[in-house]
Amino acid sequence: MIIRSLLFTPATRLDRMDRALGSGADCVVLDLEDGGGPGDKAAARAALSACAADGFAGHADRLAVRINALATPDGVRDMAAMLDWAGWPGLLVVPKVASRAEIAQIASLASTAGHSVGIVAVLETAEGIQNAASIVHHAPGLAAIAYGSADHTAETGANMDWDGLAWSRGQVVNAAAIAGVPALDGVYLDIRDPEGLARDSARLAGLGFTGRVVIHPDQVGPV
Repeated sequence: MIIRSLLFTPATRLDRMDRALGSGADCVVLDLEDGGGPGDKAAARAALSACAADGFAGHADRLAVRINALATPDGVRDMAAMLDWAGWPGLLVVPKVASRAEIAQIASLASTAGHSVGIVAVLETAEGIQNAASIVHHAPGLAAIAYGSADHTAETGANMDWDGLAWSRGQVVNAAAIAGVPALDGVYLDIRDPEGLARDSARLAGLGFTGRVVIHPDQVGPV
């Protein structure tokens, strides 16, 4: 799968899935992590279970699911629910990856249940960025690496500008090159600035990124 734009949409709002798919995004991510509040997690899992049973309306190859971090109770519940699904999406987005063991564990769980899925590892913690090269080394099922710039800078106190993100972006691109997988950058927060988004995305290509996360259908075109 070529991933230039990875569009996130809440798993609690599957009524938005058709619009998201019609946006032209290469991949639409049904989000169990940040797509709803803490009280919405169980309902979101139930909705996705029903969607999976329906074969994701024939769009499984263009869909991904972002689970909660595997180290959290909700992440464990997400994986337990998914292991009961008859069908899986094309990609599984795993947030806050800090070690290769997390990717290996998910790949093993999926394989044991008879599922094949590509894993997008999101590096968005100080530990994850520091361990980038070791995380991707022979990681099973790894399909891409994404940089979670918003969460990373919240932890480090850096600005979300080019100077603040330069070192960590370089770590992500370098790790992706080691693994031979695409590197995806994080969000551009101003959804009312398509020109700025286009300029920013063009510069990312010069760094070695092949795509990025978007949070609104209108961002797909500029990216």
